[in-house]
Amino acid sequence: MKRIMYVLGMVFALCCCSSNGDKASSDAINDNGSNVNYLYSYYDFRQENPGCDIYGFCSKEDFGRWSNGDTVIIDLMAAPMAEITARLDIDRVVTPDNIPFVFNVEVNGERVAHISTTGNNSVYVNVPKENLGADGSARLIVVFENAALPGKYNPENPDPRKLGFALSGITVYGYSLKK
Repeated sequence: MKRIMYVLGMVFALCCCSSNGDKASSDAINDNGSNVNYLYSYYDFRQENPGCDIYGFCSKEDFGRWSNGDTVIIDLMAAPMAEITARLDIDRVVTPDNIPFVFNVEVNGERVAHISTTGNNSVYVNVPKENLGADGSARLIVVFENAALPGKYNPENPDPRKLGFALSGITVYGYSLKK
């Protein structure tokens, strides 16, 4: 039953919510006919303030923000006891297309995802309610396995930063049961 409610909640959130693209937003959709609250938040990394606390990122650029180093931290807020999925919109990675970029995602100290990707796409991180803080907080710690100086793959690029991926945004979908 728990899996069915999770799938129904995610389908509803994905079908009924869309990102606004220009600022951070957060909504709770309350269907009066059910005991479920649907959650939606969008964090725009192309803005000066993406709408959440972030650590280990470079300044914003037109496409978003590069990670800087082996680890980044993103503090998100959902709702207590919510089941959430975070969609990370990756605009680019430091590795060439033929080399997968690999990273792990921990939420509040527990690993919830191991991801391998190439280039520009979105990846999804499912976060069980047991991994959220009592207040609904989700501290995403992203640990890169192959962050690098861009010169490693392109000797003509003198950029001194150790880059991983560039995020353009994060969308959080979820649901929680009413008490």
